[in-house]
Amino acid sequence: MFEEINKFKIKIYKLKGNSLFYIPNIISIGPLDELFRATDWLFYEARQDYNKTHKTIEERRKKHGYSQKNLDDIRELSIRLGSRTQGYINQLCLMEDILIYEYDRMCKLVDKALNGNMYSSFREKYKPLKKRFEPIRIFRNKVVAHTAYTYPKKNKKINVIEDNPETIVRSILNLFPDDVHITLGNNFFSGLSEHESQLPVITIFSWEQEIKPIFQDWKKLFINILKKVRKECPIKNKLFRIETG
Repeated sequence: MFEEINKFKIKIYKLKGNSLFYIPNIISIGPLDELFRATDWLFYEARQDYNKTHKTIEERRKKHGYSQKNLDDIRELSIRLGSRTQGYINQLCLMEDILIYEYDRMCKLVDKALNGNMYSSFREKYKPLKKRFEPIRIFRNKVVAHTAYTYPKKNKKINVIEDNPETIVRSILNLFPDDVHITLGNNFFSGLSEHESQLPVITIFSWEQEIKPIFQDWKKLFINILKKVRKECPIKNKLFRIETG
């Protein structure tokens, strides 16, 4: 998916050092594309597993009514779903990290090559994409990367724990969905119900409708800006020269 960006890449030369920078970095696009395909695979595996398991359960229910095997299958499905969702969340964050790094690198180098002209405003353009992605990042930081249960967030300046008790407890309870949900983040702990959890509700099944479009918009953003830069090529000042890739 992201390989299309390479069609519009540019080359920036640092004249005095004869250094060459490719924008975006041609090394980063391969792993980025593989992460995207791997995430697609995780989603389809999860959906196929969910549908197949529930079909088996329904057939068994029609024949035998109540079955302990059905309850066991649902619990095992929840464990598999939680495991896939944890991997899904980490892969999404890796993709965003790479995109932000390459975008910032592009803007900084283009700015220098253009003596800080209009392209400096491009740095602001990915903020709406980060905002849309924010629930995934919050969940990753408070649950999947290091749970608030084991590593509660602290304000080092005043030595106070910022995660509230509900968030801290839920962060360990929501590594896997309960038996009736497909989501992580909505498993409550009633003893702390007076506190509002900071955990968003996350599901791998939102990939196609909510999350994949964010990355498609990232690709559009890269391509649109690279097209604008290429229209001005070749560009040259005392320190840099920009050419099409």
